[in-house]
Amino acid sequence: MKVNMDTSSVLTISVNLFKTCLLDVGRTEAKRYFKELEAGRELFLTKMDMPDKSTVRIRLQLMPEEFRGHLNFSAFKLQLQMLCAELVKVIQAKSEPIVMSDDSGQQLVFNIPAISHIDGYLNALVLAADLRRSGELVLQLMFIDPEQYRVAEPASVEG
Repeated sequence: MKVNMDTSSVLTISVNLFKTCLLDVGRTEAKRYFKELEAGRELFLTKMDMPDKSTVRIRLQLMPEEFRGHLNFSAFKLQLQMLCAELVKVIQAKSEPIVMSDDSGQQLVFNIPAISHIDGYLNALVLAADLRRSGELVLQLMFIDPEQYRVAEPASVEG
């Protein structure tokens, strides 16, 4: 069964699951989940019943390859809180974010970055979704090259 969800639904589900499964749980449990993600393992978040009576399994992956600096639990949690805040802004504004996808439309990247400066490093976290697996939605927390979001400094004129 192919998973079919609109952008707003994916964003809303993501924020709710990130809050209930990662941000609002106890620190010990949240750190354990982070360690699983950091080790490259998928985290099962929930099963969700769809309007057509089917069930979708929702999983989470962390893609830290572009993270600059040392990714520890505190940096991860801060970045995730920032991402949730950015996603909520888009949801509440009822605006359509820029969504990049593969040719099949089954791998999506939502261009809603959470930009941070941690220990002198610029980082950007975005949400992606992989819909290629039958009956599954795999949410991906993807660190991407932050340079594309760096604001150019105005040139100074010396006289």
